[in-house]
This record gives sequence, structure tokens and C-alpha cells, in this order.
Amino acid sequence: MTELVLLHLSAFLIGLSKAGFGGGTGIVVGPILLLILPAKETIGLMLPLLFACDIVSLYFYWKKWDWSNLVVLIPGAFVGIGSGYFLLDSVSDDHLKTIIGIAAIGFAFFQVYRRRFGRQSRLFQPRVWHGTISGLVTGFISTLAHIGGTVTTMYLLPQNLPNRTFVATTTAFYFLINLCKIPVYLQLNVLDLSMFNRIFPLLPMLFFGTGLGVYLNRRVSNSIFSMIILLIVILTGLKLLFW
Repeated sequence: MTELVLLHLSAFLIGLSKAGFGGGTGIVVGPILLLILPAKETIGLMLPLLFACDIVSLYFYWKKWDWSNLVVLIPGAFVGIGSGYFLLDSVSDDHLKTIIGIAAIGFAFFQVYRRRFGRQSRLFQPRVWHGTISGLVTGFISTLAHIGGTVTTMYLLPQNLPNRTFVATTTAFYFLINLCKIPVYLQLNVLDLSMFNRIFPLLPMLFFGTGLGVYLNRRVSNSIFSMIILLIVILTGLKLLFW
């Protein structure tokens, strides 16, 4: 019963986060599932949920992305996913749990920093190698823990892109990354076809979370809610590391 509740809660939070409400809401999902599932099963189960949300989000932001950023991010991401493949094949569940815990805490503190200091006033003019490295690190971390978006945000945010362009660019980039991770996870048996049977009952909650996120985005300030979520992320990350 506990596992069922947490699985539906995770699907709801992923949908809420993908809709842009709650800031770091989605990052709490991995640590929550790690309380009831092995690390590799957790990341395997999360991938189809994330990908389903990517497809829905892509519909709303089709061709609104910034091509110049995608062109420099994508090649590095492919290399990062390849590097993550070899590490994921050899890393133990305990070590992977530690990696996810550290990444979750780091992400939470970055979100706090971003909210505290906001966008930089001076426009950032990225070079090709900036985007290549950002894509590589994003692909690598995302393969291990689905938290690579932090690096992408650090690269794109200082460019002061229009909000719609920013979201569309990250949506397209995450869609491609998660699409590439599917054969990697299948090859490593992190994801198998039986998992899709567990995913289908969660889709209504996933889409409900997405719809609610869109609704709340237009009517509710999410700053307090986001800070509560980030506090939960930090505490859960610490639990993964020390308990």
C-alpha cells in the first residue's frame, strides 16, 4: 500500500514540476522512491514517466526553442550519456544512492541560490565549448540520476532568454536526452518492458499533476511551496547519505 501511494505521489510531482510549478518539485521524486525501491529500479521507473511528460510539454512548445543552443548542447549530451552508460553498468546500488543523494542536495542549494540572486543583469554570451561541456555534464548526470537539468539551467539562465524560449529549449533538450536514455537503460536492464505495466496506471496522476501545475502557475505564487519542496529534498538527500 505504501509503495502504491508513493508511486502515485511521484507521478503527480513529476507532472507538477514539468508544468513549471514548484521549481524543484521533480527532484524530490528520486529520493522518495529510493526509500522503497533499489536505486537502479528507481531511475528505470522514472524514465518513462519523465519521457511521457516531455512528449506532452513538447506539444505546447513546438518549434519555440532556440536552435543555436540546442546545436551546441546536443553533441556533448550524447557523449555524456555514453560515459554514464559505462559508469552505470559498474556502479553498485549503494554508490548510486549516494550519487543521487549528493546530486539532490546540490540541486536544492542551486535552486535556493538562483531564487536569491535571480538572473544576472549582464548578458552572458556563451561560446561553443561552454555549451558542449554543459551538454556533456547534463547527459552524464542525467543518465545516473535524472538531475542533469541543473547544469542546463546554469548554462541557459544567464543568457536572459525569453521565458517561453527558455522553457521550450529545455523541453526539447530533455526530450532528446530521455529518448536516448531509453535504449541505454534497456541494454543495462535498468529498464525492462515489465516496468511499462507499472507505469500505465500512474499516467492519469501524471497528467493530473501536469494540468494542475499549469492551472496553479497562472493563479498561485509558488515561492513558498517551492521552498518547502526544496527543504524536503535536502532532508531526504541527507537521509540517503547518512541513514
